[in-house]
Amino acid sequence: MFSSTRNRIAILLIVLVAFFAAGFRLGHPQDGLKNALGSAQSSVVLYKNSVDLKTGSKVMVNMDAPAASPIIAFVVKADGAKVDIQSGAEVITVKSTQIYGTLIAVIPFIGSVLGVVGL
Repeated sequence: MFSSTRNRIAILLIVLVAFFAAGFRLGHPQDGLKNALGSAQSSVVLYKNSVDLKTGSKVMVNMDAPAASPIIAFVVKADGAKVDIQSGAEVITVKSTQIYGTLIAVIPFIGSVLGVVGL
């Protein structure tokens, strides 16, 4: 019985390491785009590290202080070292190095639990 549980845990850890090595990450946004199931703060996002930024793609962005960071935003225009993003009414220009990656999936409600814990 314990052997089966250990095997499952070991397989889960191997899969997680493989996803991490492939560039997939989990993040907890502090602000940005909302979805039908709630705000960005109440969700956790799965994103992939990438430098291929296309117009209209959703990205996770590290904002400069004092703004809440990271945020979820749309790419309006990508031009080499600078990227124009929009998460509200205005378009903001950030450096391409501030982009964590492109969004794969949004997992709602888990962010609320992480917010209570302080993550």
